[in-house]
Amino acid sequence: MGRKSNATRYRDAGGDLRLPPAHGGLQVNACRTPGCPNFGVEALAQVDKGRPKKDGTSRRDDYKANGDDGNTADQKLFCKACRKAAPIKSNRAIAEELRRISSYLDPIPEPGCPTAGCENESVGVFAGRQAYRRKAKLKTSDRLICKTCGAEFSVATKPFHRQHKPHLNRSVFVEIVTKKSVRGIGKVTELNPKAIYDKVDFIYEQCRRFVGAREARAHRIDRKYIRLCVDRQDYLINWQSRRTRKNVQFTSICTVEGKTGYVLGHNLNYDPDVNQVDIDDAAKVNGDRFRVSRSYFNAHPQYWKSDEFHLVAGMRREEIRASVDEEPMGVEDLIREKDRDQRQWPMSEMADYPCRDNQLPPDGVMTHLDYTSYAHAMLVRRLIGRPRYIDVYMDQDEVLRGAYITALNWRIALGDVDMACVQFHKHMDIDMKRGLANACEPLLRGLEVVYGSDREEAISRHMAHLYGRQKTQDADWRNRWVPHPKDTLNEPERRILYLADTGDKDLEDIGWTLSGATLAPVDTYFMQIRRGLQYLERPIPSHTNAGKLYYGYSAYDPRRVAQYLEIFRVYTNYIKADAKGITPAMRFGLARGPVKFEDILYFWPWK
Repeated sequence: MGRKSNATRYRDAGGDLRLPPAHGGLQVNACRTPGCPNFGVEALAQVDKGRPKKDGTSRRDDYKANGDDGNTADQKLFCKACRKAAPIKSNRAIAEELRRISSYLDPIPEPGCPTAGCENESVGVFAGRQAYRRKAKLKTSDRLICKTCGAEFSVATKPFHRQHKPHLNRSVFVEIVTKKSVRGIGKVTELNPKAIYDKVDFIYEQCRRFVGAREARAHRIDRKYIRLCVDRQDYLINWQSRRTRKNVQFTSICTVEGKTGYVLGHNLNYDPDVNQVDIDDAAKVNGDRFRVSRSYFNAHPQYWKSDEFHLVAGMRREEIRASVDEEPMGVEDLIREKDRDQRQWPMSEMADYPCRDNQLPPDGVMTHLDYTSYAHAMLVRRLIGRPRYIDVYMDQDEVLRGAYITALNWRIALGDVDMACVQFHKHMDIDMKRGLANACEPLLRGLEVVYGSDREEAISRHMAHLYGRQKTQDADWRNRWVPHPKDTLNEPERRILYLADTGDKDLEDIGWTLSGATLAPVDTYFMQIRRGLQYLERPIPSHTNAGKLYYGYSAYDPRRVAQYLEIFRVYTNYIKADAKGITPAMRFGLARGPVKFEDILYFWPWK
């Protein structure tokens, strides 16, 4: 068991702690192997050394810190029962990241008397109107006088307070979600770039206020079944200076509820409100050194440090981190290539590693994708409440698997949650896809005859049979990819990998999980982002064409990417309706009808 350097000043690392202690009741370090006796059982932060005490009071568990990562000591938690290892995470960092991405759900504090110490300081000017006297009523604000201390102050009464042209807010909102550049918006609205960016800031804040008020009560809705489709997407940002011609490369994680199409969250591994210099200084004071100290005891494990970023980037041969999905290969080769690529990550779950021509954002701080993903999964768990049954479908990705298994482990142990990876052929032309869709019809009709049931049940029973046969032949769950007999235009040659086999699951239930596996809802949303947001239209390069990429229409300020993603999420969920006039929010139970642009722009929490 490794010890933290004596130079550290991080209090939680004192003594003989081998793991980060729980933070606010959160402890994510546990076995992640469904079916293992230790699955979901929290590891102890500190254990007693030596022989066990005769009275049975020794602090012990069935884990040990395992330093086989190859570049950093004690990076994994080894389970003695199933002999599998899982990366160790900082509970404090995950809690802080969860607090950051879920802050929009917090109630907006109502303004009160500005005089410190006044008894009306905590009395809202709208809810506690009797504590104030109105001196003047203006168009977008009121001039008030506190009856207790006599202080005179102004409060806004409209969200567009101090705006010169509020009637153009809707036009800017519409242009953003219909792939208009800032220059194009300026031509339509006759606004200068600064005024447009000010309105983008306003629209973003109004979207957060509006959706926060709706989603804060989402967990109260009684739901029988939830289907979660999870994937991640990369975005490149232009460099701001010719002296450093390197792209900033962000990664986002997105979860879409498959039945309703509601986008539960789309979070970027970027914190705009933290300064990189402050993070680097805190790491220096704490004695954090990459490849030496245990990263989960760092001062801020969720953030990339400058020395860490440059060290990892210098280890890579590639210029830009490429997407394996963009490689032209068949589905079987893609599965093997993704497994190989993930084994070559610099550290466990470091899916967002930088390459030689990547750089840190000029403003704000880039977060580690694994910490953002864990926080994202816990945010989704909060939003969906307690449905009776949950299916989670995700791309072939160790970060996504670790995040959702950790967030839902106790429900998986109870048998209420099923999980599966989905992979398919991603480089077929439309004629080949139509040919496969037509060619599978005889097979599907044959399955209906063999099992004497309708098509969906026949597919589930067939896939259950295939999974049961693979389970008896191969003890490693990672090799049990089951082919889906139905080829669709969206997902030809599907392969499904079951992730939640606790040993108690009935094969029939597993068959239904495998037969319904799809990533179409989240892939469709990603496609809409590429086509609907001018900032994010370009694809990530493959290994064969990676290089210094510069696009005149793309973003220079990383803050705008995060803003655009949230604006587009709210637009997709609440405003954009299908052919029947129904929005995802209506299906999800958070709206009674399509929301207008004005309903968001003029949303005021203290009506």
